[in-house]
Amino acid sequence: MKQAVDNLYEIFKSITDIDINNLNEGDILLPTGKAISPSAAAHCLLEMKRTAIFLRGIKKAIDQKLENLDRAINILYAGCGPYGTLITPLLTLYSSDEIKITFLDINQISLNAVEKLVTNLGYENFIEDYVLEDASNYKINKDYDIVISETMQACLQNEPQVSIMQNLIPQLNEHAIFIPQQITIDAYLKNPGKWNDKKQQRTGIESKILKALFSVNKTNLDTNHFKEIVQIPENLNGFIELMLHTTIIIFKDEILGVNDCSLNSPRKFYEFKERYANSIEFWYSLLPQPSIECRVLDFVEK
Repeated sequence: MKQAVDNLYEIFKSITDIDINNLNEGDILLPTGKAISPSAAAHCLLEMKRTAIFLRGIKKAIDQKLENLDRAINILYAGCGPYGTLITPLLTLYSSDEIKITFLDINQISLNAVEKLVTNLGYENFIEDYVLEDASNYKINKDYDIVISETMQACLQNEPQVSIMQNLIPQLNEHAIFIPQQITIDAYLKNPGKWNDKKQQRTGIESKILKALFSVNKTNLDTNHFKEIVQIPENLNGFIELMLHTTIIIFKDEILGVNDCSLNSPRKFYEFKERYANSIEFWYSLLPQPSIECRVLDFVEK
């Protein structure tokens, strides 16, 4: 997998002249979150499990649509970046009579790069359009069968994934597939274990789930409902770190779980030196930047 993504990167870089050396140059700050730079978007390709599982899930979605439709399927890739990473490698498996793609990005450099890439690879017949727009307020002008948008960080922090889903999904027909199908945030307690000098690593690390906080999918888009109260156990027994975990269902059984890639990196919210809270409320806020916030509802009586 690593060799594959490294080889893809070298090919895509050589054609587009977009590399990973300027990760923070060209970020676009939006009211709905940060649209990362072309270099940062290019870097996502190198997360091998992230790239592989998204590609597998998208292929399964395409194959399902092709089985049920007797025409070319229409795909919108919102936030395609400079490489169109989550669809370009799949073009080798289909004909332009089977799939038609619209690339959408807010960054003109990325759109120019992906157009150059597709043209150089000889796949221009697959492309319906290149659209320079903000996906969080883009008005769809045709009936898409599959929409792809992976514009997130772990715990849906900072980037506009939720806002894009809120905008695009209501515009789709009921049979359209949105990828990823679901993103879930869970609250866990973690026992960080102890440092083992002999093994030169921490041992005894354990986690246990407290509660699912919320999921975002086609039928659950209202962030006003993304609230949950978590009860803290009376005896922590060494489980002193309060963590949030992100699970992403790309399509059906293609899933990215904890630590599979940067999107699934656990986020530590708090470390209990001593138990001070009976209950904590979590909620998701889109403003001023997308983030999960919390407050203690009930303190431990001393």
